[in-house]
Amino acid sequence: MFSLLKNKQYFRFWSAQVISQLGDGITRLAIMYLVAILSKDPFMIGLVIFAQLLPTAVFGVFLGPLADRYNRKWLMVGSDVYRMLIVLVMLIFHDSAPILILLIVLQGLGSAIFDPARSASIPDIVGEENIQQAISLSQGTRSAMDIIGPSIGGLLLVAGNYTVIFLIDASTFLLSAFLLIGLTISTKKVDEHHPTSKENYRQSLVTGIREVVKIPALRFLLVLLMPVTLVVGVLNTNLVAVLTNVFEVSGAHFGLLESSLGIGAIAGALFIGPLFMKHVRPSVLLLLGTIAIGCWMLVIIPLDGLRLSYGIAPVYAWCIMIGVLNTLINVPLSSLFLGTTPAYFRGRGSSLLGATANSFQMIGILFGGWIAGLIGILNGVAFAGALLIFVVLFIPFLRGYKDLHQIIPKKRKLQQTGSQAAID
Repeated sequence: MFSLLKNKQYFRFWSAQVISQLGDGITRLAIMYLVAILSKDPFMIGLVIFAQLLPTAVFGVFLGPLADRYNRKWLMVGSDVYRMLIVLVMLIFHDSAPILILLIVLQGLGSAIFDPARSASIPDIVGEENIQQAISLSQGTRSAMDIIGPSIGGLLLVAGNYTVIFLIDASTFLLSAFLLIGLTISTKKVDEHHPTSKENYRQSLVTGIREVVKIPALRFLLVLLMPVTLVVGVLNTNLVAVLTNVFEVSGAHFGLLESSLGIGAIAGALFIGPLFMKHVRPSVLLLLGTIAIGCWMLVIIPLDGLRLSYGIAPVYAWCIMIGVLNTLINVPLSSLFLGTTPAYFRGRGSSLLGATANSFQMIGILFGGWIAGLIGILNGVAFAGALLIFVVLFIPFLRGYKDLHQIIPKKRKLQQTGSQAAID
């Protein structure tokens, strides 16, 4: 996997991700803190999370065709420059919570253009056979930046210098754009020989959705994504409340526990996930990972007793495993979707995947708050986990899963072909 970094084009591509996501992590913490102290209203804090998810959930599908119709490199560069300008405007209005939330939505529109173009470019840069390795490295990098960025942001918040925070984020977008400009990889639009190349924008949008839904494996992945991301929304909503209100951890432990989630995700994406992917089909790993995270959410009930008996250590172990199990879902899911989607509508496919994930995560956030108020925070998390297990138990019997199970990553397929040739 790390050998991909020897590819100069991919190294520039990956470096741009590192830099821009580092700035995102710094600013995300700063905005959450600013909105909290400016409004002193939990509802406004919840709006920050919604504002981050809303653009992709609502507009992602409509922006996805851009990645299949125009040069993906320049879409990414333009999106970086646009987001840099939005961050500079945040600097001006850092003392207004409503305007900050509006600017988060506007910045998210840039991400809704950038992310499908980035995902669709991965096979062009690393080759079809290295998709899974590139996704694992990308997931691990994102998790690492989710730890490092907020940590740096926290130190900057201590100094109270918001100007520096926003200027750092703006400069990371500018540097990311500079690195992406240097890519010489051919990031083409729709194949000129494909019938869809002559379609107008509306037709391209409809075709993208129809093509994804028409392929049984992709259609099934979208359906499976719905309950999974809904449960993720429930978990995200209640985790902070579990740690602060139920377990009553100190501020220092709260920060470290949040980091332990990222540490687990890094280990899962860079080491544990790829190890499993070498020996287990992605469809099986996706199923096992989904069941495992459901079971692990049930463990939160006895975890409270373990905490009282053994201290904070079991809580750290639980958080680390949540991070690991998340990647055992994300890595095979992304690999299957990107590897199965035909090249001529990967941008539209990626945008549909993101829109589905964010939409159901938003529903999960609302459902998580409601269920926690109804049966309690711990019981709410456990109930969501049990619901996920119940859904997943039926998956192997569905036709869509059988179609998904037939998919073998191209690299492993080549290895199997080579082994068979050696035997012959």
